[in-house]
This record gives sequence, C-alpha cells and structure tokens, in this order.
Amino acid sequence: MTASLALQSHELALDLRSLLHDIDPARWSTELAQTFHDRLAQLQQRLDQLLAASFSEHSLADLRNRLRELEQLLQRHAPPTQGDLEQSWQDFRMQLQPAYEALAAELGAFDIHLPSLRPTNYSRNILHMCGGMTAVVLIESIPSVGVLQAIAGTWLATAWTLELSRRFFPSWNAVLMKLLGKVAHPHETHRVNSSTWFCTALFLLSLSGSHLICAIGAIVLALADPAAALVGRRFGKTRLVNGRSLQGTLAFFVVGLLASWGLLAVAHPAVSLAEGVVVGALASGLAALAELFSRRIDDNLSIPLSAAAGAWAAMTWLVIP
Repeated sequence: MTASLALQSHELALDLRSLLHDIDPARWSTELAQTFHDRLAQLQQRLDQLLAASFSEHSLADLRNRLRELEQLLQRHAPPTQGDLEQSWQDFRMQLQPAYEALAAELGAFDIHLPSLRPTNYSRNILHMCGGMTAVVLIESIPSVGVLQAIAGTWLATAWTLELSRRFFPSWNAVLMKLLGKVAHPHETHRVNSSTWFCTALFLLSLSGSHLICAIGAIVLALADPAAALVGRRFGKTRLVNGRSLQGTLAFFVVGLLASWGLLAVAHPAVSLAEGVVVGALASGLAALAELFSRRIDDNLSIPLSAAAGAWAAMTWLVIP
C-alpha cells in the first residue's frame, strides 16, 4: 500500500509539474486556456480518487496531509473561465508552486525524486549574472591566491552556516525565504540554496591556484546558465533530458564559448585567438553537458566545476601556463 500511494502520488505530481511548466509566463498562450482547464479537471479528479482510497499506514500520514493541502489549494484557487485569464492562471501558478515542492520533498522520504520547478524569474536572472560577474571581477583583481582562497572560504562558511541554521530553525527558514522571495526558487525552501552551491564551487575552484580557471568557471555560470534558461523557456521545443531543450543547450554553449573567449581576450591577452576558442569551446561544452544531465546535483555546483575542468584540459593540451 505504501509503495502504491507513493507511486501514484509521483505520477500525479509529474502531471502537476507539467501543467505548471506549461503555464509559465514565457510559454503562456490564451488559446490554450481551455486545454489548461481540462488538464486541471483531470488532475483534480485523480487527486480525489487517490485520497478516497484507503491507505491507513502511519508512515503515509504526512504524504496524505500534503495531498489534502494540494486538494484544498486546487479547489480554492482554480482559475475562472473568463476575465483576465493570464493573470488568473499566473496567480494560480504562484499558489501551486510551493505545494508542488512540498509534495516533492515528502516523496523524497520514499526515495522518489521529482525535478524542481524553475519558473521564469527575471529578478533572479539579473541577480545570478551580477553575482557571477562580481566573482569574476574579484578573481581577476586579487593577485594573491591565498587572499582569494581566504575570501572564498569566508563566503563558503557564511553560506553553509545560514544553510544549516535554517534547517534547525524552521521559523528562521521562513524569514530567509520571505526576504529572498523575489529571487528564490520554490524548491529552495526544502533544499540547499543555489547560492550556497555556487560559494562551494568558488572555494573548490580557488584551490586550483589558477585565476584563469576560477574565472572561466564563474563566467560560464554567470552568463551561459541564465541564457539557456531564457532561451529554453521561450523557444525550447525540442526536448532532451531532465526538462532541458536542444535550443537552451545550444544557447548555453554559444554564450559560454563567447564569454570564455571574451574573458581571455580582455584579461589574459597572452592567450591567442585560436587558443581562446579551443579553451572556450571545451569549457563551455563540458559545462553544457553538466547543465543538461544535472539532476540531483545542483547545476550551480556542477557547471563551474565542469567549465573549469574543460578549461584546464584545453590549457594542458595547448601548454598554456
């Protein structure tokens, strides 16, 4: 019975995620409003049937409570069939996103993984780029590797202190998520914040002792990752894996290549044009693969480390000091 409810909840959660994904502002189409209503009605019917089944095991109590909360939200916030349909559906999406992430976190106890929602959030995209580029400027401006490692270590300790404290104190977690409400993804209420993973990546990169490798890892994440998100949400028609699209992945590679080459041209002019293209292509290519296949590992950790590994491999091959 436990496995049955968990598996059925998994299927329902995937359908909910698909609906939330399709009504994202970057994909919204008024012509599809009736289709969305039909999908929502089917989702509500399946949820009612699931809750009507008899699952009495004590271990299922929390999961059933999450499903009941979802049912109440669907009943309370179901969009109307007329009026400002886009605004109604976007309000609905904002209400349902935290419920989906809470259900995903609950299913994690049954070793069932659900992909996180990454809705369109331009404020987050801007913060992501500014934070990454700030890291690039600092990396290139601090000549001492020891000082760079000390700064990265301080960021790392601060990030993980905040991370651990909000796990022990739910009220503190609620305060932090409210303060970061405009830039946080819903799943970060229950999982490690992406900024914490970025700080972790920066510290690990600083241990390489190479300013160039550190900077490439940071700039690929800062510019290529948001480019992939923006292009993928708006134009991503050819689906690949883990919710990624061919269009988004190509945008990642092109922007990552140009960003890496531009960094080398400006900050490391001793590297030739041809060498810069090779370094940028390998760094961006490995990072694009990491972004594509990152599932349980946050891509704010995997992308900069993969980009740095690609840059290191190219530099070793080309004998670039």
